[in-house]
Amino acid sequence: MRLLKLVPDNTNLKFVSLRKWAFGLTLLLSLLAIGLVVTKGLNMGVDFVGGVLIEEKFATPPSIDAVRTEVDRLGVGEASIQSFSDPKTLSIRLPVPAGDEGATNRLVKKVSDDLAVKFPGATFSKYDTISGKVSDELISKGLLAVGLAILGIALFAVVRFEWQFGVSTVVAIVHDLLMTLGFFALTQFEFDLNIVAAVLTIIS
Repeated sequence: MRLLKLVPDNTNLKFVSLRKWAFGLTLLLSLLAIGLVVTKGLNMGVDFVGGVLIEEKFATPPSIDAVRTEVDRLGVGEASIQSFSDPKTLSIRLPVPAGDEGATNRLVKKVSDDLAVKFPGATFSKYDTISGKVSDELISKGLLAVGLAILGIALFAVVRFEWQFGVSTVVAIVHDLLMTLGFFALTQFEFDLNIVAAVLTIIS
């Protein structure tokens, strides 16, 4: 029985001859990613910037602009609104109101009640609140986790193989991180703790 061969035995692809093009493309993409992060920035989630995150479900997919206009009319602060994979569900991020937890509850009720009137069938799902102090701690711990992960893998490559492999490992990881950050800066998808966990997975 003849074995199936996807790649012939005499295949000779000169990958190394393309190294200059590959280096140039990698450098270009890395600079583009850095530029996107610097100019557009990342759409930090409530985990990192603090605030009240309200999840609202609608009977039909709503217009984000219409919802933003209605929330702005309430005078509850600048709203950041995003849709989930389910087009009928929106997340509404607002500044944390001054006062105790009761002030937050009143804010959530005010927004959800108004949306229920303006958009028949809209229902409140849940809300989360993170203070500015907690968000600062999450940022520092997230950066520390990413830095330690890169350092640990680089040290492993140096000890297990040679120092050149450690350097190349760090360069490859930084490249992957830049591509990831550039993607999030370009698309403005929300960058939260779940994404930090995904970044740690990429590093490892």
